[in-house]
Amino acid sequence: MDRNPFELAQQLYYTSIGAAAAAIESLQDEAKRQEYLTQLRVDARQLATVCAEKGRLTEAQARELIQAFIAQQQQSSAAPPSATRESAELAADLQTLLETLRAIRQDLQQDSEAPTS
Repeated sequence: MDRNPFELAQQLYYTSIGAAAAAIESLQDEAKRQEYLTQLRVDARQLATVCAEKGRLTEAQARELIQAFIAQQQQSSAAPPSATRESAELAADLQTLLETLRAIRQDLQQDSEAPTS
């Protein structure tokens, strides 16, 4: 179970994204909240694995959404002004999301490379 620092940082990155997604789900759905609390009581390591997988899926979904958005923008150059403004706002939100994900990844990589006391 000896992992290199990059793999560990990547696992922490995905786990944090998955945990954030799980937290949002649990806030929106009482049943999910109870399920996560039960899992946490039973096996925290398994919950971390589930969160890491959810993080991988969330990142992949974000990438697919951005790629679809870019393709749509390239296909429809003549859109109504309201749709163009809405698309620009969506693009700005997506860019902010990507920058946040990159910052989290960079922080995790720096934390994993920092010498421990």
